[in-house]
Amino acid sequence: MFGGNLMEVIDNFNRIILCLAKRDINTLSANELSVKFGINQADLLIILGSGIPYISEVGARAYKNKIAKEIMIVGGIGHSTKYLADNITNNPKYRGINVFLRPEADILKDVLVKFEGISQAAIITENKSTNCGSNAYEALKVIKTLKKIPKTVILLQDPTMQLRTDLCFKKEWQSENTIFINYAPFVPYLKQQRKLSFINDTIYGLWNMDRFISLVLGEIPRLRDDVNGYGPKGKGYINHIDISEDIISSYEKLQNIYYKQNLRS
Repeated sequence: MFGGNLMEVIDNFNRIILCLAKRDINTLSANELSVKFGINQADLLIILGSGIPYISEVGARAYKNKIAKEIMIVGGIGHSTKYLADNITNNPKYRGINVFLRPEADILKDVLVKFEGISQAAIITENKSTNCGSNAYEALKVIKTLKKIPKTVILLQDPTMQLRTDLCFKKEWQSENTIFINYAPFVPYLKQQRKLSFINDTIYGLWNMDRFISLVLGEIPRLRDDVNGYGPKGKGYINHIDISEDIISSYEKLQNIYYKQNLRS
């Protein structure tokens, strides 16, 4: 897909990926929580709906390992729902899970109950949100009905959207004084193997490469604080953040290559 120096392309992608796949702790463990945040257990772990079932499995294991007191799944029907439905349907491991016209949170709740052994009653769900911003808004609405605002929350999201999810939750929940702890369930670094490939390519349900490229390159314009971005100067979904010159440079190089490629296709 990309001409020129493929390794330079990979380096630029990996630089952006590391930025987007935000991790406030190195491992999802009590020791890391203790070292970084002075706690042994978070109040709540939130799994954000996405097309990759593996993310919910990581969250389930963490909950069963008592990394958080409670667990929540957030996600209605949005742009990733089709991919989640396909990944569930096409894997015999998840046989018996109904995906037809169902929100992501409801599908993933079945994964946790039927295949991870978590009690249905233990799982808090929010199944109306349709995008990253409404994930934060609708999740807070559900939490407020339970009348127990958590002091600490671990967020698990699609790695390409982990940073934006953090920003959306911090903006929407800013009056609650909740501390958000991010842990991208994996970091999808790229490698060269005749073409662009994922280093951790054994994870089931990964994006196809065209979609992945589109997701990664689509994040930087959203994070920018200008009239077209999601910051205060644009749509106002997130607070202002400074994006490093290295990230902007990598994005512009890749965007230029990708734009030329699209013109030729």
